[in-house]
Amino acid sequence: MNTSYDAIVLGAGPNGLAAAAYLSAAGQRVAVIEQDVETGGGLATQELSGYRLNHHATYMLMAELLPPYRDFGLRERGVDFIRPKVQTAFLFERQQSLLLYSDPAGSEASVEALSPGDGARFRRMYDEFEQMCEAFLLPASYVPPLPPLDQTIALDQAGELGRRISEISEMSPREVIASYEFRDPRIEAAFLYLATMFGLEASEGGIGFLVPIYVSRMMKAALVRGGSHQLASALRRTIEEHAGEILTSTALQEILVREERAIGVRVLSRDGAAELHANTVVSTLNPQQTFLDLMPRDRVTALLSDTAAAWEWEPTSLFLFNQGIVGDPPIYECYPDDASRALMAVMGYETPNDVIEHQEAVAAGDRSHLAGHGSVPSLFDPLMVPDHVPFGPHHVLRWECCAPYEADWSIEASREFAEQRYDFWCRYAPNLKQAQSRVRITWTPRDIETHLPTMRRGSIKHGAYTSLQMGYNRPLPECSGYRTPIAGLYLAGSSVHPGGMVTMGAGYNAARVVARDIGAELLPEPEMVRQARERGYLESEEQA
Repeated sequence: MNTSYDAIVLGAGPNGLAAAAYLSAAGQRVAVIEQDVETGGGLATQELSGYRLNHHATYMLMAELLPPYRDFGLRERGVDFIRPKVQTAFLFERQQSLLLYSDPAGSEASVEALSPGDGARFRRMYDEFEQMCEAFLLPASYVPPLPPLDQTIALDQAGELGRRISEISEMSPREVIASYEFRDPRIEAAFLYLATMFGLEASEGGIGFLVPIYVSRMMKAALVRGGSHQLASALRRTIEEHAGEILTSTALQEILVREERAIGVRVLSRDGAAELHANTVVSTLNPQQTFLDLMPRDRVTALLSDTAAAWEWEPTSLFLFNQGIVGDPPIYECYPDDASRALMAVMGYETPNDVIEHQEAVAAGDRSHLAGHGSVPSLFDPLMVPDHVPFGPHHVLRWECCAPYEADWSIEASREFAEQRYDFWCRYAPNLKQAQSRVRITWTPRDIETHLPTMRRGSIKHGAYTSLQMGYNRPLPECSGYRTPIAGLYLAGSSVHPGGMVTMGAGYNAARVVARDIGAELLPEPEMVRQARERGYLESEEQA
């Protein structure tokens, strides 16, 4: 193990790998510290008996928009995104459904067939969300955040669309979807589910700007061919080709601070304890790990320690199971054929209140609601199932729903919870009862925390998305530009702008800030960022 580097990155999740890739490509001697035996964090794929199971991140919302995908030629390194034609099937009672496609024309036709007149409302919402995402919301993920007042002024000066973005930013997800006045509550419920399925609270005000991103991108979601970990593996190879080092199975013990400056870390590996020194330390850990667990209290300001101690986690987490079966994929009888070809099938929601009440019940610890979504990655990617077994067919099933952290998640309780959801899925796809289960792995909120300690209390985004914990306030204004009050210490995880969900925005942005500070050469910004600057939605690069 070397002991001296230019930069040390803490955590080898998507943001840590992205930050390390950019810094190593800029000529820095980089080490990435990861306590797990493997890199990737939430980009986790496990193979059991030939079945490949994505235990965490599965639906890639940004896919080919990820800056590292372009800058490091990840396609040529083996990263291939699969975008299914049929994105989501909402299965309602009385054998009715709503189908959403990657082509908005198909979605509009399905909305109109379910509720005449709502097709035009959908198209108005879709077009507006697309314009918002293209003009500002997606580019803003790849630049440091502005103070709220400065950003509001910039949006207001950018024109009518900018003012509309400011308007919905003050709303809750429920209010944003309701503003399009769909006649059929099932359609409103469907889009509210898309907006909140990754942990947004439907009634939380001040986070409405996230709704266009989730709704729009969840109609363009993609899978990584061969499993989500392929994306992490390509980034790791990029780092190593630029002479960066990945130190796995290495536990962090302390961030070393001397004379108000971070100078490295103390670690414990298979080879014993060691001190690694660097001019720059980049933490992708959550605020409590960075400022409370790894730093002596006398080295942390009262503001940092108080903010970390009061950091707010999501009131709900996720439960999921991955299951390898021998048998046919789910066939949703009495529903359109395309429902059985969808990336996701959502079940159990008929009204917006169903979505809200489910969230509220889970936040209160209630696990009784039967609702959520299922998917079959192997429908689109044959690499996810065995190709060497003579009997078949083989498929990988995935179920996901919100769940409370504070609950009995013993092995028996987890198995029972999974069985109840599988039986619920079988109500819509009776043929699943005939499938033979070969493997099943459940991930409860506590399993998420165990496997990914940065996701304390099963917090998949490293902290709740509230108006006081987003943008310039994430985790607090003094750290919003990725620098911290401790010289040489930077933040780059999901607990800073733009948050989680494998955008790699935090890692990308932090690496650019570090590069500016040390005078390293910067790669050109994404074209969408350049255009947003030209249109006035973002500061010019010189101002930034």
